[in-house]
Amino acid sequence: NNDEKNGKTVVKVLDIIVKISMDSASRSFSKTIKHAALIELVKTDLVDISEITEEMNNDFREMVASILRLEGSLNGKLMFMIPLDGALMLQDFYLQDEPGTAKEFDEFTEGTVQEIGNILASAIGNSFAAGFGSMLLPTPPQVLCDFAGSIFGQLIFEESMDNDKILLTETKFKLRNTEIDCYFFLLPDLNTLEESLDKYEKASDTDSL
Repeated sequence: NNDEKNGKTVVKVLDIIVKISMDSASRSFSKTIKHAALIELVKTDLVDISEITEEMNNDFREMVASILRLEGSLNGKLMFMIPLDGALMLQDFYLQDEPGTAKEFDEFTEGTVQEIGNILASAIGNSFAAGFGSMLLPTPPQVLCDFAGSIFGQLIFEESMDNDKILLTETKFKLRNTEIDCYFFLLPDLNTLEESLDKYEKASDTDSL
C-alpha cells in the first residue's frame, strides 16, 4: 500500500539525513570538548506516538532533555534526551573536569545539554539544507530534567493530532572508554516533510537523467 511505501521512503531518507547529521555533530562536539567523541547511530525508526508514549511512561529513569522547534521550509520539533547519570558524565567531559565530579543536575548540566541540543539542531538543519534545499532555523532550546514520560509529554504537547508518527533515533555517545545511551526524537510536520521529500525525489530524478 502507498502509505506503507511512503513511510519506508521517509525512513530511508531520514536515516541518511540523520546519519550525516550525527557525523557532523560528532565533529562539532569533539571540537567543543577538545577530545575525540563519536555520536553513533544505533537505529532510526518511524514509530507510532501512542506506542512510544507508553514505552516512555514505563521508563522510570530521571532524564535530561533539550527540546527545540525547527522553523522554515520544514517545521517540527527536535528533542535530545539522555539519562541524568549520562548527562552528568557529559558535563564532566564538556567542562573538562575529572569523571565523577558532577553529582547532581545544576545550571552546568543544563548548559551542557543545551549546547548538545544546539549542536544537533545545527547539524540536522545543515543536513536538510544540503539534502533538500530546505531552510531550517532552530529556536533556543528548552532544557528539562524529569522522568522520561513527563518530558516526552512536553515534546508532543500541542502537536497536531493527525501527526501520529515520530522519528525515533537511538544513539550512543562514545567518549574514551565510556558509552552513553541516549535518544534523539524528530517530530516533523508531515505536510512540510512530504513537500520536501517530493522536491528531493524530483531533483534526484532530474540528476539521474
